[in-house]
Parts: sequence; C-alpha cells; structure tokens
Amino acid sequence: MFGIGLYETYSSVVIEALGGTNAALLVAIAIRVLVGVGWYMLFEKAGKKGFTAFLPLYGPYQAFRLVWDDFSFAAIFAATTFIAFVHAIGVDHSIINAFSVVNFLLWWFMALLTSRAYDVSIMLSFIYAGIPWFGALLIGFWPSGHYKGPWSSDPENEQNLTAQERKKRRKKAAKEAKKS
Repeated sequence: MFGIGLYETYSSVVIEALGGTNAALLVAIAIRVLVGVGWYMLFEKAGKKGFTAFLPLYGPYQAFRLVWDDFSFAAIFAATTFIAFVHAIGVDHSIINAFSVVNFLLWWFMALLTSRAYDVSIMLSFIYAGIPWFGALLIGFWPSGHYKGPWSSDPENEQNLTAQERKKRRKKAAKEAKKS
C-alpha cells in the first residue's frame, strides 16, 4: 500500500515546525488514513463495523478477507502491510524490503479482486491498486458498487458450483432438515 521507495522519495524533506519530523512519516500516515476512510465505507457496504478499518493489523486483514476468503493470505497481507509501513517511515533492511515487495504484490491482487467482490469496474480496481489513497476513497464512495461476497478458492464453495449442482445441494439440505 505504501509503495516501494516511499522513504527514499521523501526522506530529504524535514519539517522543522514538527520537531524535525521526516516528511516520509507524515506521507505514510496520510496514506493510511485516506485508505482507512475508503476501507471504512467498504466495510460498511459489507456489513462489517467500519471503525475496524483503522486498526493496525486487523484493518488490512479484514479488507483482504472481504475480497478473498483465505485466512493465510489475509494474515500475510496484514503483517506485510505493517512491515511496509515500517519500511515507508525509514527502517531499511533486506528482509523488510522483501516483505514490502510481497505486500506490493498482495495489494495488487487484493485490489483486482475488489472489482469482483464489490461489483465495480476493473478500471476502478486498477486505480485502487496504483494510487491506493485515491482508489480506496473512490471505490468506497462509489454509488453503484454493492458487496457480493468474497471470492473463494475452495472448489466446494457455492460460487464455484454450477446452477444444477447448487440445486442438488439445496434439495439434499432440505431433505436432511426434514429428517431432523
């Protein structure tokens, strides 16, 4: 979400009025807040509590789970988002850089899945992926997007079945309910 090289871009700017604060920290916080506002609206559309979008690890985790129902990748995304934030404010280490790249890739994956989960144009997802602070707000406040549910990689999930298979599954469930 924070992009690769954010610190290198803004590290030379120091704001003396704020006690010598590096501009990279302020830019990283501003990006996180703007993405949080967009996620707030997306969470509300999905029926989740919007304020959780601003929680450090849970917000990214929940945002990923809303578009892809996979615990492990959501947990990796949440952790790497935190690590990418640390990288954006100036901590430089090869492992942190590697996790920032992983976060960058997962961010693009999540943004593209957002078009399916919220039934919005793929072009909005490209904007969301490329310019997170603008794209999250755009998709969050987009009037026609409604939440359809997360994509699932489980082959037995309802969304991966044909209409005939879903009908059979409903009949079988109805029979079992009558027996009980």
